[in-house]
Amino acid sequence: MPDSTDDPLTAPKPRSRRRVAVAPGADPTTVRNTVDRGDATGRDYRYQHGYGVILLVAARCGRRPYVAIWCEQHEDLLAQRQDGLYDGYQIKTARPEGGAWRLTDEDLVKSIGRFVDLVNEFGPKIGSLYFVSNTEWDEITPESKDDRRRGRCPRLFLQHVRGCKATTDIAEPYAKAFLDLQAGCSCTADELFAVLKRTDLIIGPARREIEASLAHEHLPLLSECQSLSPKDLNSIRDDLVAQVHRAASLQVTDPIRHLRAFIDPTDPDPVLLAKRIVVADIEIRPPTAVDMPGFEFVGEPTLQLEAGIAGNVIDQKLNKAGLVDQTDYMRGRARSAEFNLIKDVHRRPDAFPKLLVQIEQRVYGEAMEAQLQAQQQPAPYGPAMLMDVQARLKRLAETDAAAIGHHKYDCLIGVAGLLTNACRIWWGPRFPIITASE
Repeated sequence: MPDSTDDPLTAPKPRSRRRVAVAPGADPTTVRNTVDRGDATGRDYRYQHGYGVILLVAARCGRRPYVAIWCEQHEDLLAQRQDGLYDGYQIKTARPEGGAWRLTDEDLVKSIGRFVDLVNEFGPKIGSLYFVSNTEWDEITPESKDDRRRGRCPRLFLQHVRGCKATTDIAEPYAKAFLDLQAGCSCTADELFAVLKRTDLIIGPARREIEASLAHEHLPLLSECQSLSPKDLNSIRDDLVAQVHRAASLQVTDPIRHLRAFIDPTDPDPVLLAKRIVVADIEIRPPTAVDMPGFEFVGEPTLQLEAGIAGNVIDQKLNKAGLVDQTDYMRGRARSAEFNLIKDVHRRPDAFPKLLVQIEQRVYGEAMEAQLQAQQQPAPYGPAMLMDVQARLKRLAETDAAAIGHHKYDCLIGVAGLLTNACRIWWGPRFPIITASE
């Protein structure tokens, strides 16, 4: 019986050797692995996602007429224009030391072939097509006699083709390059000609510089980013790149995916929608804005919940202030506020009494400021003060909800009633109160 290693079909393949000499017992986290290309592949994808951010910023600034960017949807990036057409972007990175791009390079030929497929399938909806790379295009001087190289220069080739009305107008040395490209794309001459007429070239940032370029050249074009620190710009950049990455990675979190039928769907495809980033929906939130310290009131609350409402304190105060017709309104709001605050105590007991202090002090402060203004007119000034307090508390509930535990306006005006009952808020000049329990 022959040894299995003699059979080329069953012989084990020799293991690849590492290219870096490592001392025995060395720490594996101190030596770079130059054999595994996984990290380099990730870097190239990040470049593509970073270029998606460049398009989003350009659209947000009005420099490009895009309303949305679709990631990995028939193209690396598909930019939806305001006129309903779509611009296609192929993003390819290369080592600059590997030389400039030529028309015969495999990645460029494949990209143009993808453009041909895109136009064949969606022709009327496709606008411009762009090949983007971090590497320069091959250039040749007018004095050069190397016609073969001239024909393979991408920029010169596209400029010549754009000036032709038909494939028969393509002259040498570009005619030979056109035939070679047609063979590489496996398409008809007319199909290739139609694609080349709308294809253009873009040199993006250097591969090692795209991070800095995004954060400190492109993002500052947005008004929200013009005064931010480098640290904040870097953070916003990473958030936007992550958003493009998610759109390109088939990550779908829309619950409709568990309800949408396959044969007769009535809902939009959540997988397709997850690939779209709407320019108008992009939110730029500087991290430092979240970290800004808020203001907290200290001390203990003066309101005693479940203590009940004095039978005639609110009545006496409102009657003297010219608000007799608001008595039932204020007493009802006070009872309801007390009821809802007691429920909140049981729902989140750890937040009380600290939260009650914040609510009480915010309502009390607004009432005191309103009273100071209302006192500038003759008594009774209760109606003017009440309308001012109502406007202030509505604004407080809308603009600073987190500081008051997200309680609504009705609760806040009820707290004003409780503070009135506790003789902290007065709606007119002070006078002796005759108390009587309910």
